[in-house]
Amino acid sequence: MSIIYLFIDGVGIGKNNAEKNPFTRYAHSIMQIYSGKFHLDNGLHKKLKVYPLDASMGVEGIPQSATGQTSLWTGVNAPKVIGYHITGFPGPKLKSIIYDHSMIKKFVENGYKATLLNAYTPKFLKKLEKLPRFASASTHVQRASGQELFIVDDILQKKAIYMDITHQIMHEYYPELKERFPIMDPTQRGKDLVEIAHNYDLVIFEYFLSDKAGHSQSFEAARFIIETLEKFIKGIIDSLEKDDTLIIISDHGNLEDLSTKMHTTNLVPLIVVGNLKKEFHHLNYLSDIPLRIYEIYGIQPQIDENKYKSEPTSLEEEMILPTNSIY
Repeated sequence: MSIIYLFIDGVGIGKNNAEKNPFTRYAHSIMQIYSGKFHLDNGLHKKLKVYPLDASMGVEGIPQSATGQTSLWTGVNAPKVIGYHITGFPGPKLKSIIYDHSMIKKFVENGYKATLLNAYTPKFLKKLEKLPRFASASTHVQRASGQELFIVDDILQKKAIYMDITHQIMHEYYPELKERFPIMDPTQRGKDLVEIAHNYDLVIFEYFLSDKAGHSQSFEAARFIIETLEKFIKGIIDSLEKDDTLIIISDHGNLEDLSTKMHTTNLVPLIVVGNLKKEFHHLNYLSDIPLRIYEIYGIQPQIDENKYKSEPTSLEEEMILPTNSIY
């Protein structure tokens, strides 16, 4: 059994309004869910379950990336522990939570195989050596397990996938890689991901261009992203075997409302396809997802949130603003 944990940054359930919501304009398949349409035109809804979750997790304010992603990949309600929502990259306390409770680490410790499938460029990794505070939550989640990050060479070995799926953004930021990494069909990339996933019990793949497009309020970028993701997800779903499960989730809303460049408080859809699709009922918060996955695999996470509440930290210490870096 393989669980594919697909994280799509910055997408919530918006209104069915073409003036604000690019999913209303451009989605033709599974991503119609982000315009509030759960009964899909192509009948795909019969293969999946949708569970709307609260990305604020009981804490006042607009949900943000650092706390949301920490919660999604540890099972700790990070904004509740910290006391507020934190944007950008994890600071000292969030990193402490991740290195204690990384899902990938927990799986490895319990004898399972798990990994982050995103491949990094050598240039970006060198940048992180100089500026380690700009490492993402996902980067820490992998490193906490004691495993190395995949690099672009691993793409050629069919061990990893670049974050933009097709290599188009890679070519824009790293033109020297064009010859080695041609443009890929997103549907085939989805099939490739499933093939890689069958070597593991759990794989995480992060796609963050959706959040960048939301902040830029770009319908053009949104169209490219929606079309790419729908084809990518189709490739995944078409390749799932009987015991496989695909989980699609986000950390907060954003792209579903381009009338603002800010994150939204919209509910975030947990979309589950596969044999475990009925196992995620009665979840409320993003932090509940890892806990349910642990239950399925018989893992005891032993989380004590009070440990982190007793460690004082200031917003200034914890806040690390995002950059425009592309890895």
